[in-house]
Amino acid sequence: MTDVVIIGGGINGLVAATMLARQKFSVLVLDRHDRVGGAAITTPSAKGFKAPTLSHSIGPLSADVMRNLRAGNSTFARAHLRFLAPDPVLTTFGQRDEFITFHRDDVLTAASIDRLSPRDAGVWQSFAVTLQRLAAIMVNVNRHAPPSIDTPSSRELWRLFGLGRKARSLGRADLARLARYAPIAVADLAAEWFEHDLLQAAVAARGVFGHLVGPWSAGTGALLMQRMAEDPMPVGGGVTIVGGPGALAQAIGTLAESAGAQIRTEARVVRVLTRRGVATGVALDTGEEIGAHAVVGAIDPRHLCLDLIDPGDLGPTFRQRMRQMRGRGVTAKLNLSLSSKPSFTALQGDDVPLKGRVLIAPGIDYIERAFDAAKYGQLSPHPWLEVSIPTVNDPSLAPEGQHVLSAYVHYAPRALRESTWADMSEALYKSVIDTMEPYAPGIGSLVIEREVITPEDLETKWGFAGGHIFHGEETLDQWWVSRPLMGAAQYRSPIENLFFASAGTHPGGGLTGQSGLNAARTIARALKRRR
Repeated sequence: MTDVVIIGGGINGLVAATMLARQKFSVLVLDRHDRVGGAAITTPSAKGFKAPTLSHSIGPLSADVMRNLRAGNSTFARAHLRFLAPDPVLTTFGQRDEFITFHRDDVLTAASIDRLSPRDAGVWQSFAVTLQRLAAIMVNVNRHAPPSIDTPSSRELWRLFGLGRKARSLGRADLARLARYAPIAVADLAAEWFEHDLLQAAVAARGVFGHLVGPWSAGTGALLMQRMAEDPMPVGGGVTIVGGPGALAQAIGTLAESAGAQIRTEARVVRVLTRRGVATGVALDTGEEIGAHAVVGAIDPRHLCLDLIDPGDLGPTFRQRMRQMRGRGVTAKLNLSLSSKPSFTALQGDDVPLKGRVLIAPGIDYIERAFDAAKYGQLSPHPWLEVSIPTVNDPSLAPEGQHVLSAYVHYAPRALRESTWADMSEALYKSVIDTMEPYAPGIGSLVIEREVITPEDLETKWGFAGGHIFHGEETLDQWWVSRPLMGAAQYRSPIENLFFASAGTHPGGGLTGQSGLNAARTIARALKRRR
């Protein structure tokens, strides 16, 4: 019998495994795929291309996670990971060959904005600094498990006191902004600062990324600040790594193994074993049963609770609340192998902006209209796209002179009303190519290979319940003490010795590893008390 079985070898599962193994617990990680990584994998194709299968950016890993991974261990350093922080970070294209290039230097960004709006250029730096200051409050919140609602401990009360002091240090003006920005629509937030529609849309897109909301939806201001708590760049930094995101997953997996954890791939868990309300292990699809003192679900909480646990082991109220947790996927992924680098007309031959991501979202109303289609269960004929060409920074991902293109597609609702994704996959591909053609003429003729990943694929092949990339929407009512559910936000389930540790827990978000680290701390304390 092992101390801990972790279901899921994504970034959060691997971080949790590393932290627990370092504390001398025996740890076994089980992953259903042929390699670890979850959303952070790089897949080779038959023709020698290597695409970031799901996510083309990583988190970035939170500073808290990086400190803990590096602490007292040289294995991570020896992995020779080369993080790529591209500059420019993003170029957004509008109508009539308009574009804005966002840099890591606010002055350079302001110079690009100045071509379209001198007034907006003048306030860009103030906007970035102000939002970063507000998001810093959420950074403090993210680093710890949410407090107990009913019986907060003295440690939790002290942390809440410290959070209050941090918030007060903002001053009256910023406190008022924080209280007002969280519940409003991100379109309103952007309009308070900027006049030009293209700039407003670039800011708003980050606030609605991955969720069934539009820029005019209430509460999307909070979503923008949550994203900036993970990565302070207002439009996202797009950090990645040489070798693709899979290189990071492999490095953390090696780190976990060096600490004593075991990792098994192609090991599909079909049931969590329990006895008298206590988790005792897991059963695999091969019939093998593995006993454990603690079981950790580093997978979507809804998939864990509704598919892998006997209904009799969870109360009907909890199961009903888990079913009601909103996680309506709206993101599709396209991976293309290209014969050459695409040429964007507006750039007039300047390829430097392609080091970063490309955004095709010409205005607030353009994003809202794409959202309108998703509201009614339809694939948007004019989606907004976030595109990366990782081979510009890392030529090792493709044969010489050729390239890989990775695109997030919004909005592509998991639940289609009048069709199925088996029938709409080709339409999705065509809508993406048709959307990019006006900006990069002839891009369709460059395609050698293509991979279309629909929200249905994310659910059936990757275990993302509802096809939602964040394991559940991160709206204000599903955040902090309510993630995944009120009363289950401290990484503990109603079943004793069964824990949560995926992006479906606090603080959620992308590939930061923070949920796994927070969960590992909770699990370690529980196991030490039992010892």
